[in-house]
Amino acid sequence: MTPARTTVSPSPSTTGRAGSLAQLVAAMRGGPEARGRLRARIRRDRNLSAGYLGLGFTVFAVLLLIRGLASLAWSWGDVSSDSGSGAGAGAEGSWRWLSLVAWGLLVVTFVAAFLAARLRGGILPARLSLLVTASGFVAMLLDLGAFALDGAVRMYPTATIGFGACIFACLPRQPLRWSVLGTALLAGVGTVSVVVGVVGDPRTLSTSVTGLLLGLAPLLAGVSMIQAADRYLGRTIDRAVTGSLVTAPAIGHGVLAASELRRLDGDAERLLAGVAALAPGQLIDGETAASAAQLGDGLRLALLADHEQTWLQLAVSESEHLGDVVRIVDPSLLAARLTTEQRRLVLALVWLLVADAPPSAPALDLTLVPSRPGAGAPPAIAFALAGTHRRPIDPAVWPLFTRLGQHTIDLGTGRALVVVELG
Repeated sequence: MTPARTTVSPSPSTTGRAGSLAQLVAAMRGGPEARGRLRARIRRDRNLSAGYLGLGFTVFAVLLLIRGLASLAWSWGDVSSDSGSGAGAGAEGSWRWLSLVAWGLLVVTFVAAFLAARLRGGILPARLSLLVTASGFVAMLLDLGAFALDGAVRMYPTATIGFGACIFACLPRQPLRWSVLGTALLAGVGTVSVVVGVVGDPRTLSTSVTGLLLGLAPLLAGVSMIQAADRYLGRTIDRAVTGSLVTAPAIGHGVLAASELRRLDGDAERLLAGVAALAPGQLIDGETAASAAQLGDGLRLALLADHEQTWLQLAVSESEHLGDVVRIVDPSLLAARLTTEQRRLVLALVWLLVADAPPSAPALDLTLVPSRPGAGAPPAIAFALAGTHRRPIDPAVWPLFTRLGQHTIDLGTGRALVVVELG
């Protein structure tokens, strides 16, 4: 059995309504495992975006909703004037009540989504995200139907603005896929409204396009903002997690391997407890025997994977970004013999060199070469950077290379090789 380990988990009050920075501080005190759990939870429920951007998004969404209601009032005035001057004034406008139903549905959806998110700590449940999308789609169809059924009425759909306000308010509170789905529906129905309006009366082009852009443009900007904020905050947490390993033991076990061993340890204890509870002479049933065999296989695989690694290998392998773009070659475990200052410099250089690298293929090969007393060569680290023709090298790396040691630079087409001799 693995030895018991003491971990510090955020308290319920911390994980509930407390700020995300307070949770990060608590996780920093709890060690790498607590920070890993926090990072995974943030990726799952988008709590950082909800906490820091939610209020601003809600205020803007309310203003957008008011603007949509103003457009509804203007469209109603246009309908009245057109109906009063037309020959069939008594029949026209008889279906406009559908637009009122559409906007009533949008307002109720907006308020319900806001209250639900407030009650759940800033996170909108998946079923409510689906409800918001479905309600907005129905509202746009009702609004379009109100104009389509009154063929003589000038097209001026406004529900697209209200639906855009609902999605905009939900942007930081729900997974991005729901927002993208709602944006696609808004764009599709809005485009159909524009086409239908132009076919009936070309003069409606400007008003129809204005309504579509009022609902769609803030969403596109909001999605870009959410993606940028999530990427920045996620990268900040990632760097904090890897930076904590600078002062960690030189050689250790990864968090993922340790977590898997703890899980298997718990499963083994429950299995043994079940076997111990059997009556004397009672045979072990087939299901229990199969569970024991599966547990044994999993334990063997976990023990094979639970080899000790240097702090640098752990920092790279457990980083969401570095693990995809950095490859380390250190057969002699030279990284374990680096000083704390050398560790900080190496890790800072790694981050600067691959900060903008796309997560598609390794962009940096880090080779650590031990000293060779017979040849008189000191220990060295080779930084082989690929793809330099697509992304420039950050100028901030050169002072750090100088602080790390004497170095040579070999620049080629689309690559760079820097070999640093450690003093």
